[in-house]
Amino acid sequence: MQKSYRNYALLFIAISTLFRIFWASQLEFGNDEVYYWLYAKYPDISHFDHPGMVGLFIQLFSFNLFFDTELVIRLAAILPISIAIYIVYLIGVYIKDEFVGFLSVLLFNISIYGLIISGTFILPDAPMVLFWLLSFYFLIQVIPELPEKASTLKLFLGFLSIGLAIYSKYQAIYLLVGVFFYVLFFNKKWLKKGRFYLAFVFPLLSVLLIFYWNYQNDYISYKFHNNRVSFFNLSFNKDAFLREILGQLVYNNPYVFVSIILMIIAIVKKKLLFNAKITSFFLLFSLPLIATTIYLSISRDTLAHWSGVSYLTLMPLLAVYISNRKNIQRKLIRGFCFLLLLLSLVTLEINNGWFLPASKSEKKETLGKNDALMDLYGWQQASEKVSKVLVDHQLTHLPIVSEKWFPAAHIDYYIARPNNMLVYGVGELPAIHKYYWINKEHPKLNDQKVLYITDSRNYKNPEEIFTQFDEFQLIKTIEITRNKKVVKNVFIYVMLKH
Repeated sequence: MQKSYRNYALLFIAISTLFRIFWASQLEFGNDEVYYWLYAKYPDISHFDHPGMVGLFIQLFSFNLFFDTELVIRLAAILPISIAIYIVYLIGVYIKDEFVGFLSVLLFNISIYGLIISGTFILPDAPMVLFWLLSFYFLIQVIPELPEKASTLKLFLGFLSIGLAIYSKYQAIYLLVGVFFYVLFFNKKWLKKGRFYLAFVFPLLSVLLIFYWNYQNDYISYKFHNNRVSFFNLSFNKDAFLREILGQLVYNNPYVFVSIILMIIAIVKKKLLFNAKITSFFLLFSLPLIATTIYLSISRDTLAHWSGVSYLTLMPLLAVYISNRKNIQRKLIRGFCFLLLLLSLVTLEINNGWFLPASKSEKKETLGKNDALMDLYGWQQASEKVSKVLVDHQLTHLPIVSEKWFPAAHIDYYIARPNNMLVYGVGELPAIHKYYWINKEHPKLNDQKVLYITDSRNYKNPEEIFTQFDEFQLIKTIEITRNKKVVKNVFIYVMLKH
């Protein structure tokens, strides 16, 4: 009788969830996270950078921001990804057995992208990963089969999930690429079935929602992403290319990254003796996005997590490939435990600074500028200290202006929100992003007297960027400390027009 691994899978999903809850409760919001909080505070059918799903998730899990803390908001990533990990288990069970499903869970949990980027931080990746894997789970049971034997319900659920994934993040369109290539090359009988075309209604609705918002807003999202992504730039950017490859290596775990390469070589050489239909299905739903991000990095800057969901999709197939290795589950469990310990120590170190070298700068305006971990530290402290100064100087009635979406979103959440103040973006649309629309929801800015708050990680001299003002008064420079050391400064200015 085969040993059951379902309970082991559920145990490790539970352990993963608890650790992610711990990290989420200890760390402050990063730049991107606090920006997506704005999606929930100012909901719309789509947004400048991404579609609206991440904002809807935040609203759902926080009861429309009734519970407005880092942990509660991040539950909108943590709990959906716990479900996504179980879906990976189910995919593994479907293609082979419970042992492969269990290995898939372990592989997911040793991925930085799976565990942290999509699984802990509140980003559009969290809902996208959930719906991407859900669509894959349904479609792998349908598309490779003869249409007569396939479940119509699962077909529609798969395409519904594609629509929800696209409404989470644009690259989910690659799910349709996978469907297209698989049907075209391996199962053309679907092209003769009306229900196959009817299923496209679901992703089409998502695309139409996004398109309608862009139609109302001069197609601004498309223009923004077109500037970030170009398929026809022939110049070679060595640094961007190497950064992308290294990023994929680190984010997806070097073991996983190298093992996937070896697995693909084995498939090409026909040394992986596994169901050819299933293997092709995995590759067509995963490799196109990975290849696209690598291709784009040849000529311009990319972000390594763009292709992270494709690596997560390959986990069950990789589990099949490594399942015969000696003591593989023990090795993966050790890797999982090591990563949990490492990330827990990093979390504590970010908050306590026991071992990090002290930030050094000759100018107080640039202190901590190059310390990336400061994205996740110092704003709670700034909230308390800045709020006291604003109350003492009777300044809480003034609007706050910022020339860029960061640190505007941090200031909005940690300083303006507890003091019932308003933040306005004053600058060009590419710099202020969603604040272009937020400004319209606020009363018209009375800019005779305003506040400018910034920190030494993002400092710009207000006299150089706000030339429309005549007087600039530095009210206070506030020191943010960690382990009794000053790690950055926060500056509070009052700006006036005569």
